[in-house]
Amino acid sequence: MKIILIKDTTKLGQRGNIIEVADSYAINVLIPKGNAIQATPSELAKWKQKEESKKNKKELETNTFAQVIYKLRNEKIIIGGKKADNKGQLFAAVHESDIAEAIYKATNFSISPKQIILSKQIKSIGDHSIILKQGNQEEVVKIGIQ
Repeated sequence: MKIILIKDTTKLGQRGNIIEVADSYAINVLIPKGNAIQATPSELAKWKQKEESKKNKKELETNTFAQVIYKLRNEKIIIGGKKADNKGQLFAAVHESDIAEAIYKATNFSISPKQIILSKQIKSIGDHSIILKQGNQEEVVKIGIQ
């Protein structure tokens, strides 16, 4: 029986491979465990469409990330409204969600707070470097806290 592997399976192959296995193995083991589906023409078409959709989505995210980085290099992101003492120490740390919101306000591009990496907590007024991550790509940008 021809099957499409849905998950990486040891000794059989990786996700997306179309392989031939014994009928009993496919029906009793692989398909019930959710590791594979039968490779009918309709399932093959659905699988190809799904994979192409994932590829297009990833490409769109990469392009959007590049546009965000370009805008951040040309515009300064400033996070205001944080209360601080006389020495410039903030009473509450700046979080990834605060930065994501400020980036959206400045660029009209939405990024996930999970894409923002802080090397240390931001607890003071001034300029700080943060890392924005998209897949394997990382970019360092500067933000200002007022």
